[in-house]
Amino acid sequence: MDNGPRGRRRRFGYFGPVRSPQVPEQHYIERHPEPERTPIQNKPDLANPQKGSPLYDGRIPPEIRNSIFQFALTEDITTPYEVDKGYTRPGYKGKKKVNTALLQTCRQVYLETYHLPAANKEHVFWHPPESGPHGRFYQDRHGWEREKEMFTRRMMSWQLELVKEIHLFTQEFWLEQSFSQFCDENFMRGIEKIKITIRRCDWWWNERNHPLAINPYSGTADTAQMIRAIIASKDEGNETPIQWNMEGWGGAFAKLPSLKEVEIELETSEDKVDELVAIVEWAKGWKFPLKNGKVLSTAGVETRGVQMWQSPKCFWSEICPYCWGYRQCIGADPPNEKCEERMRLHDLSLGPVCSVYSLRWKPVDVAKEREEH
Repeated sequence: MDNGPRGRRRRFGYFGPVRSPQVPEQHYIERHPEPERTPIQNKPDLANPQKGSPLYDGRIPPEIRNSIFQFALTEDITTPYEVDKGYTRPGYKGKKKVNTALLQTCRQVYLETYHLPAANKEHVFWHPPESGPHGRFYQDRHGWEREKEMFTRRMMSWQLELVKEIHLFTQEFWLEQSFSQFCDENFMRGIEKIKITIRRCDWWWNERNHPLAINPYSGTADTAQMIRAIIASKDEGNETPIQWNMEGWGGAFAKLPSLKEVEIELETSEDKVDELVAIVEWAKGWKFPLKNGKVLSTAGVETRGVQMWQSPKCFWSEICPYCWGYRQCIGADPPNEKCEERMRLHDLSLGPVCSVYSLRWKPVDVAKEREEH
């Protein structure tokens, strides 16, 4: 491990930076918000009932009309992403947009649909910025400029109130060093669900094939410390619970007063599946502390099956996991079959098969949970 500034030595997998030449200024600039105008839905003007429209003349039931509006205001891909990028994956094949032209047809339609764009859109962000499709606009690797831009400049207060979920693709250094401060933001107070995804290339030193490590208790990914914590959690005679670092990322959920669910996705390639399975089994016992005598627990929460997919070429580490050759596999006699398969996939611009494990936590009362156990 080098001695450079922590968090600045990471690359997202083995590929060139996605950031274009730096602009002289930040794309996001803090400004004083202008006074908001009265939203259309709060104005006293009456809407035309539109009895001449088949949507409102009684031929189509309101439930069907609402389904039509929901479908029309669902996100669609407008610009496909490049294939060999770390952010291109199942469900994230391109830039998505909600077409809001429907809201401009008439006041009656607007009053029934004004809440859908903000509610239906997935509010997804990548950290650090260069690990996502918008990285060229943002220079602060430890910050959250895009979230500030989206929630404080582009949205009005009534729109922000409709945002209940947020999805973060984050490298471990950002999770450890910035997530706690991120949860202090005012726009996070109404968030009811947080989804965190750690991809194959987001683990510390993935490019060197270091062992996987994560620890929400201490908030740092130290392998030896994690192993000790896993052993302690399995020791039934250990009456001293592991203490939470409330300044770390695992203690940050307590800052969110509206939180109802946390989902964490952990991903790795096939050569490290056994390591990840051990972490997932340990994670099922994590009980993130909240306020008012509650914790986030996986108890009684349905788990989802493991997802597998063929990643792009940029997901390969610089070090071969089978022969430890740097970028190129080391020749052997007889040939290493796994090395040969790796090079074959590399020549086809394909990466390793990745497995994604998903766990969810919901608030429970500590006293009630103890009674049940």
